[in-house]
Amino acid sequence: MRHFWQHAARFLTFYFSANTRFQVHSPFVFELANNVLEDRRWYYAFRDVEAIRGNMLGSAVVLDVADYGAVSIKPTPVHRAVPLRRLAWVSASSPGQGRRLFRLANWLKPRRVLELGTSVGVGAMYLASAVRDAMFISLEGSEACAHVARANLGILNLHRHTEVMVGPFHQTLQPALEALGKVDLAFFDGHHRKMPTLEYFEEVLEHTHERSVLVFDDIYWSAEMTAAWEQICQHPRVTLTVDCFDLAFVFVNPDFKIKQHFRLVPVSWKPWKIW
Repeated sequence: MRHFWQHAARFLTFYFSANTRFQVHSPFVFELANNVLEDRRWYYAFRDVEAIRGNMLGSAVVLDVADYGAVSIKPTPVHRAVPLRRLAWVSASSPGQGRRLFRLANWLKPRRVLELGTSVGVGAMYLASAVRDAMFISLEGSEACAHVARANLGILNLHRHTEVMVGPFHQTLQPALEALGKVDLAFFDGHHRKMPTLEYFEEVLEHTHERSVLVFDDIYWSAEMTAAWEQICQHPRVTLTVDCFDLAFVFVNPDFKIKQHFRLVPVSWKPWKIW
């Protein structure tokens, strides 16, 4: 309960300081808002992914989940028995977040995609559905979760261009980056602690180019995750950030001459902010 109220307080702080696209003077950020926050088009992929989530929510299966992010970067994971329905409800990307990921990828059209934290594959399905011709690698610490994710990707015929690598990130990240070469889009959704997040960010940063986009989940999960986000914003290579609370976007394009940080919400959240 304490975590809930802390999270609610962080949301209210974010909400009152956020703007809509109508207060944005950057043409690029305005376009981002239009394509990711304001796009109301419906895609069959949304129905297909949520049908699979629905099946998981009704499942009685219990998984033996190996959690490498429970305490710190340690070679020995913490094993927990977790109902599949709980993973599909709590750990997986929400429907709204999944649609934003799909729309982002559909707009950017990346060729090489990396995801850190597959869980049971909901976020991966949304991303992979948007970029069926891309090379997609997702990293997951738990073999049980990876097995479910692979099965879900296979149901949607997304397995041909996706790979789920199993193991702690400090072992799998570098091989994944070497296989991709350069990263067009990276989604950070695992190991919600400050130092590991910053370390993985630095590793991925070495494989980015001027058009790369890094997406972070749960930057308000805890005080240390918010501190990690603030440090990422101040990184010398980061030229633009867009904080949408549930997802945050990082750009390293040197064409953005002045470092800028935005907090954005859909117009429907603040309908009076249209001027």
